[in-house]
Amino acid sequence: MKVLVTGSNGLIGSEAVRFYDQRGAQVVGVDNNMRAVFFGPGGDTLWNLARLQEATSHFTHHNIDIRDREAIFTLFQQHSFDMIIHCAAQPS
Repeated sequence: MKVLVTGSNGLIGSEAVRFYDQRGAQVVGVDNNMRAVFFGPGGDTLWNLARLQEATSHFTHHNIDIRDREAIFTLFQQHSFDMIIHCAAQPS
């Protein structure tokens, strides 16, 4: 199974990555760390990305803004997803 998780560096998205990775799914994560732009260094989620990369076996990260239609279309051309878990959002 191949799973796409948007917002994969965030609280919910990162747990989805871990959950499906532990079950042997190929997990593709999309996150552009926009929290750091909105909230500064305290909002940076790169620490969580590093944790995921260390703790998972089947996870691949893509630094893509989900508003970038061309990049998203390219991602969908490269992968055939069985499931999409959409956790990306503008933080408030």
